[in-house]
Amino acid sequence: MTTTLAPPKPAPIPDAAVAPAAKTMTEAEYLAFERAAPVDGPRHEFADGELIEMSGASRLHNLIARRICRIFEDLLAGRRFEIYQSDMRLRVPSGRFRYPDVTVAPAPPELSPGEEQDTLLNPVVLVEVLSPSTATIDQVQKQAEYREIPSLTDYLILSQDEPRCDHYSRMGAEAWKLVTYVGPEAVLPLSGLGEVPLGSLYPPVE
Repeated sequence: MTTTLAPPKPAPIPDAAVAPAAKTMTEAEYLAFERAAPVDGPRHEFADGELIEMSGASRLHNLIARRICRIFEDLLAGRRFEIYQSDMRLRVPSGRFRYPDVTVAPAPPELSPGEEQDTLLNPVVLVEVLSPSTATIDQVQKQAEYREIPSLTDYLILSQDEPRCDHYSRMGAEAWKLVTYVGPEAVLPLSGLGEVPLGSLYPPVE
């Protein structure tokens, strides 16, 4: 286990450099576009006026994300929390919109105003499972964005390749601690929620 103070928020990396979009949109145009899209169509994140189409995840990525949801459901059973996998849109204070792999929020959650109420504003735990195509964004850009969310207490970045987790936990209004956990026996302490063995978040895969 390695513990360090989380570094200052890094300078933003333009997401358009990773997945360029055809046109610049306003926030309102983006939301209208997403809400009008087919239910079975691709989802899009939104940053700096650009659409970022989300590619399909690997089998292992999906199994890990689903396993995390199940473990969190057991951990938080009977408590006033909701757990979402992949499809809950999140707005961060910078005006960007993301779809975290796993989200924990209070019940009832704080949602965007208006009739749709389909965008979350107050997560307490966010989880991203690393993929080769998104690793830099998850580790740098989203890490900086998520730390801006006042309600957030924990951000977990999990490797697909081994039981390994970078755990950002809030120490104060602007202070965060980064602890890297490695190995199935490591235990993740989630602020005010309980402890989770790292190995339990990884499903047996043949």
